Amino acid sequence: MPGAAGRQNGAEPPQRGGNPMQSVTVDVRGPTGTWTATPSADWVRVATGHGSLPGQMALTLATADLPEGRHSAQVLVRASDDQTVSIPVSVEVLPAQFVLTSGSPSFTAVNGSPIPAQRLGFEVNNGVPSAWTASTTADWLLASPTSGTTPGAVWLQPDPTRGALAAGGHDARVLLHGAGLPTLSVNARMTLWPATLTAATRAVTLGGDRGRDLSARTVHISLNTGATAWPFTLSGLPDWLATSTPSGTVSQAGTTLSFTPRADVAPSGSSSATVTVTAQVNGDTVTLPLTVNLNLDARRLLPSRWGVGLGSTPAGAVLSRQLTVADNLGGDLGWTATSSAPWLQVTASGRTGSGGTPLVLTADPSAVPAGELQDATVTLSSPLAGVAPAVVRVSFWKDTTAPTTVTRQSLPAAYARLVADPRRPYLYAHTGGTAIDIFHAYTAAKIGTVSGVGNALGDMAVSPDGQTLYVMDTTTQSLVVVDLVTRRRSGRWSLSSAIYEGLTVVRPNGVDLVLVGGDGTGYVDGRRVLPLYSGPMGSKLTAADDGQQVFSLGARYVLDHSAMGGGMVFSTVGAYLNTASRGNLRDLAVSPDGTRAYSASGGGVYAGSGGGGLYTCGITDGADGHYIGALPGNQAYPNNVAVTAGGRVLCGFDAYYDNTDLNLYSATGALLRSFRAAPGWDRLVGNSVVILPDGLMAAGLASEGRLLVRVPLGGP
Repeated sequence: MPGAAGRQNGAEPPQRGGNPMQSVTVDVRGPTGTWTATPSADWVRVATGHGSLPGQMALTLATADLPEGRHSAQVLVRASDDQTVSIPVSVEVLPAQFVLTSGSPSFTAVNGSPIPAQRLGFEVNNGVPSAWTASTTADWLLASPTSGTTPGAVWLQPDPTRGALAAGGHDARVLLHGAGLPTLSVNARMTLWPATLTAATRAVTLGGDRGRDLSARTVHISLNTGATAWPFTLSGLPDWLATSTPSGTVSQAGTTLSFTPRADVAPSGSSSATVTVTAQVNGDTVTLPLTVNLNLDARRLLPSRWGVGLGSTPAGAVLSRQLTVADNLGGDLGWTATSSAPWLQVTASGRTGSGGTPLVLTADPSAVPAGELQDATVTLSSPLAGVAPAVVRVSFWKDTTAPTTVTRQSLPAAYARLVADPRRPYLYAHTGGTAIDIFHAYTAAKIGTVSGVGNALGDMAVSPDGQTLYVMDTTTQSLVVVDLVTRRRSGRWSLSSAIYEGLTVVRPNGVDLVLVGGDGTGYVDGRRVLPLYSGPMGSKLTAADDGQQVFSLGARYVLDHSAMGGGMVFSTVGAYLNTASRGNLRDLAVSPDGTRAYSASGGGVYAGSGGGGLYTCGITDGADGHYIGALPGNQAYPNNVAVTAGGRVLCGFDAYYDNTDLNLYSATGALLRSFRAAPGWDRLVGNSVVILPDGLMAAGLASEGRLLVRVPLGGP
């Protein structure tokens, strides 16, 4: 008897709610004949319900209207001979739901930087297009679009500005909704790294290498947030610091901060402060500390001379001097000048800078008696806060009996050193012993003695304002300080070496600097500010009026002092001097402006290419050091040279057999007059001729230091 069987004995395909109809093919086999098929349920449909044996039938499962769950039915196949076969059919209807067609969203970025959006793809697992809506559980996660029909996609865009998120991990969920569909919740995670402020340099120094540069300095900062800029502010600025960029925005491209010193309120010396850059990046506060250093010199008015000597004598008169006034920071400052004495008139006010106002000091001889030294101070002040006043000390000597010819005065001992006061008509001399004697140059009288100065005195030098004398004590390796107002020893400074010569005092930038040429050291208030061999060196040192150009027998040095770092001195070689000396270089002097240096060599100077020479003083260019030529004359043997405040030049000779031993030249080198200073068959002591500050008289030693010679030079 024929039978029937399906290609599969039972049909149990899983079905998703809403799926279209599914088909199953069943083979019907048996002996010859016909067959019919009848389903037991409406959802089972037979596409071909009869046929001949053998044959096939197609079963279609129409599950669209079935509820969720398992459903069973049968298909009865009957042959023409009434034989039957029952084919079981079952189906499980599952619920329809959203499924992802992409990975779960995850974001990692620097807080504040742009974050690329990510695509979230999805569909309904029954393949039936379905309407959907989307939402997120956190304000910082934006979804777009928020509705559509499956299959679909949502672009997810994190925005940490919504809620001002801080660095760290942040979680949210994306919710997909559809009618008749369970809500799908998709986890999204965002990890934010903290933003970082960086700078090209973490420290900036204002003021320049000398503390006089008031220009701005800049620092470039950046924030690693890509093209997105965030606001920043500066905090911690001290009073002495100004900025044109107190706030702004900064991104990866960066921005430039600018800092400027406020010289009107800044303390002189060296200062330091920490300025904090603070950027607010969403919920993060990002900081960057910057160190701002300020080197600031004390701002000063600088007169071209600190001590001025005026005089009126029968040999001539110098009643006026013209000074320049400069701002040590190179600015254009207004200034006023006041005199402490009615006999001294001064320019009342003026300005520094290019083409500035000269300060003219004028003495009125009718206002003072003869034979009494007059002292006055001129105080220079600026209305600008923070500018220290400057004091110029002025002395005036009126004399009706001063000599008009060369005079010689026997001395009580053989003096080894003689220096002149820079403003008073005083001479300071010692024998190399323990005391310093003070002589009045116009009267030749000894007017005082400073006793107990040292054990074995060497070179002496007087401060530019005439207030202090410094003298080497050779046996104690020290420098003794003498107050010339009280005429008492006021201090003793230890020296680096046992030196007996090569001493001068200059005032670069308004601060007294004692230079020891024997070992190249320098001292300010007893503190060594120039280490060994770093400053001017030589047995003879002299300086221009500016106190910055110092000359030795072989070089011009440029000195400077700054208040930064507690007080610093800078020394450089400006030029090496060609003096054309033929040997035995004895003495050196320099013009007030430092443009010319004059040298006295016992061997004279070379003249021409043939190797011949002249016994006279040589002239060297003070700027570049080249040899200019010789002063007129030819007289053996040059051993003294000095320059007046007005620029006239004295050249002295060790000429015991000549009629003259001292020549006076104009500032341009013309011979004005010759003198016989030492007595006949005697000689001037080398390196002993000095000129009084009024320029009217020179003095020197003769007879191996036992004779004081005075030479009236007359008016300028």
